[in-house]
Amino acid sequence: MANEPASASLHSPAPVTDRASNEKDLNTLSNYEAIKSQHLRLHWNVDFEENVLEGWAEHTMVVLEPGAPASRAIFDTSSGLRVHKVEVNGLEASFHKGVSHPVFGTPVEVSLTTVGLLSKGDEVVVRLHYVTAPTASACQWLPPAQTAGQKFPYLFTQSQAIHARSIFPCQDTPAVKMTYSARVRVPHWATALMSALRLEDMEFMEGDGHRMYVWDQPVPIPSYLVALAVGELDSRDISPRCRVWAEPSVVEAARFEFGQTEEFLQHAEALTFEYAWKRYDLLCLPPSFPYGGMENPCLTFATPTLLAGDRSLADVVAHEIAHSWTGNLVTNTTWEHFYLNEGWTMWLQRKIMARIHGDPLFFDLDAEWLGWPHLEESIAAFKDHPGLTALVPDLKDVDPDDAFSSVPYEKGFTLLLRLERIVGTPAFEKFAKHYIRLYKYKTVTSAQFKSTLLEHFEHDPRLVCLPWDEIFYAPGLPLKPAYDTARLSSPSLALADAWYKNKGGLEAEAHKEFMAWSTLQKQIFLESLLKRTEAEGPMPVPVLEAMDREYRLTSSKNAEIRFRWTMLCLRAGAKFIVANALDFVTSQGRMKFTRPLYKELYKSKMAKAVALETFKKNAMFYHPICRKMVAADLGLCLAPDGSLEEGPTSGVKGGAWAGDLGARQKGKRTWLRALRLPREAVIVLGLGVTAMLVVGAVTVVRHKRK
Repeated sequence: MANEPASASLHSPAPVTDRASNEKDLNTLSNYEAIKSQHLRLHWNVDFEENVLEGWAEHTMVVLEPGAPASRAIFDTSSGLRVHKVEVNGLEASFHKGVSHPVFGTPVEVSLTTVGLLSKGDEVVVRLHYVTAPTASACQWLPPAQTAGQKFPYLFTQSQAIHARSIFPCQDTPAVKMTYSARVRVPHWATALMSALRLEDMEFMEGDGHRMYVWDQPVPIPSYLVALAVGELDSRDISPRCRVWAEPSVVEAARFEFGQTEEFLQHAEALTFEYAWKRYDLLCLPPSFPYGGMENPCLTFATPTLLAGDRSLADVVAHEIAHSWTGNLVTNTTWEHFYLNEGWTMWLQRKIMARIHGDPLFFDLDAEWLGWPHLEESIAAFKDHPGLTALVPDLKDVDPDDAFSSVPYEKGFTLLLRLERIVGTPAFEKFAKHYIRLYKYKTVTSAQFKSTLLEHFEHDPRLVCLPWDEIFYAPGLPLKPAYDTARLSSPSLALADAWYKNKGGLEAEAHKEFMAWSTLQKQIFLESLLKRTEAEGPMPVPVLEAMDREYRLTSSKNAEIRFRWTMLCLRAGAKFIVANALDFVTSQGRMKFTRPLYKELYKSKMAKAVALETFKKNAMFYHPICRKMVAADLGLCLAPDGSLEEGPTSGVKGGAWAGDLGARQKGKRTWLRALRLPREAVIVLGLGVTAMLVVGAVTVVRHKRK
């Protein structure tokens, strides 16, 4: 997944233990250590009228611990997913819900006693019939008005980190990797896409006008990589193994923007080994997609904010391609080792892009000017809760969404760069290939990564003597590497300095130079000004107005440029930028842009009220993950039905839904909970208050919520 910043959690870190070797996932309620899913079969009917997925999930499971631990199979569910029937080896079996957890959902326990005593290595097939809730946290159901074509609805899923449990009962942990197959029934006008290989020869049109799509994923993956998108879609081939998908009115722009995909893929193969997934397709999603990209196997999801018209933001595609090896083939065993997904992927992404640009110094340039500032921002955001800035954080009872930040990306990358500089680039690139080959199709912990590194380099004292406990567990910023960026960054820095010092009194040649720069050089220019204003104070608004006249930044169609320019102006209190900022946050839902902009608007005296009003009005435009995070940022309570009200959030700020968390996992509240009546009122009602009084109470509360 492309890095998007997050806000701090209220979790306090536990005392340092040997978390580096921990293989137990603290974010699942399943008993995957006793019995583990090996293959998943899905049968889904996509219901756009009720906004639900209905069907069954069938797990072929293998027993790991015989006896009592394997007498039951426990699956994760959340967001009101309702199981109504279970079969074990084809025979109906008993099941019940376990105790709900406010973050991790409700376990469903299936009895396996009907198949007798199970021994280690035995297989059992468990099929769970169920229906999701319209509020499933992995799903965004878009009405036609929120699509480019505005004729048909649209559905896409986003399951990382622990949202797969909201769309199918599963062992929702990266520690469980399984193959999967799927049959998906959709309306006749719709195309269904999944993170798997499409079996076109098995597809058919049903008599009632519905279409059945069939998919197979022969490479084992964790649950968070099972993805689905359904909408009015068209495609264009980029190469024999690469295709881009989008809504018909967007597909040509997407084809151009992502036209280098095959080239990226070939560079990645040169750095690693042959691509294992057969196809690499991209889906350009509607603007509410909350991330830059998502590395779903065979089908990367990408944000339309990458459509700059000049291929300048395609590094996100390089990132998702890199995940085909680091993250998808080799996967972190638990979310505490997330940097082994993302740190490696940043390293590989920058290697790919340096080759694309034909300049090895691009590797350092991107790391120093785009990576390091994001890391500094994340460390600052967690200043009151530093435990989540450790490379291997303690995630007990923590929603991984809360801990999500640039830390695993950039702090992980910084560790790998440190190791590369110790042993030398050729040797480290050789190690990277060895590491990925060794752990492909498997999961890996920090301790395994460390031991593999030391063994490969024959216990080189320079590596053995590194302060590994500090590397894994110390909060805060690591030592900043010495980057070689002067030749590529100096023009941007000089121009930024001139604007800041001279207040716009620049020669005409300087302005012409800016217009000819690459997107990265312009980003460095604006990034430098942002850092300068943080240290020395905001720029005068008249200077920003002069800069806008020269460079036309407010009208930029490049999302990265537009974002930095808007932040620079908001911090200066420039009223002229507010309308543009509001347009930006309501025209896309990518959290990298949406969350900081809402927070900056909310902090300002000139726009706090309009920020709240705008979010309340547009809350349902955003993906559920984005919606809950922005609501927490703005101090709003977000109920399962999407209603909003001002007030302190409960649970973990920035990660958990505000309000009744247990009710959220159940999918809906009882009417008494929805009313939030005091205890005395509940007693009176229980004694038999008239129906008119009840109706009156309901009316009052509903009016208050509006």
